[in-house]
Amino acid sequence: MHPFPRTRFLCVSLLLMLLSIQPVVAQQLLPSVGERQQYTVNIDMSRGYISGVGIMKNDGKQLLCCVFNEFGVSAIDFTYDLRKHKVKLHSVMKMLDKWYIRRVLRKDLRSLLENMSQGETTYENVKRHISYRFIPMEIDN
Repeated sequence: MHPFPRTRFLCVSLLLMLLSIQPVVAQQLLPSVGERQQYTVNIDMSRGYISGVGIMKNDGKQLLCCVFNEFGVSAIDFTYDLRKHKVKLHSVMKMLDKWYIRRVLRKDLRSLLENMSQGETTYENVKRHISYRFIPMEIDN
């Protein structure tokens, strides 16, 4: 028997199998344009942690973000430019308001938001031993 019909059968079978596979869609973690999303936030560092609630709003050009600790005090306010992929820190709580900490926060928050756009809720800065976790909260109306 000639190998050509068998090869054609295998190629057609492989093609049908590939066409039947549905693409895996990443979970939507960042808010869509005009929406607001709330998160449970944990930022763990070697000398302490920040935990609380984060709120993000997408205005179409940027994400407006604010993280509040358990006492309702604003820990970090920042924006993320969706086109330039840059984070701008507007205010940071006093214990984190040092130029070298702000630089690390900007880079880490940018990496976290890029991870979130791909369906991951965490980012870990291995060099500085800092882990960030933004878990979406489900709000019951």
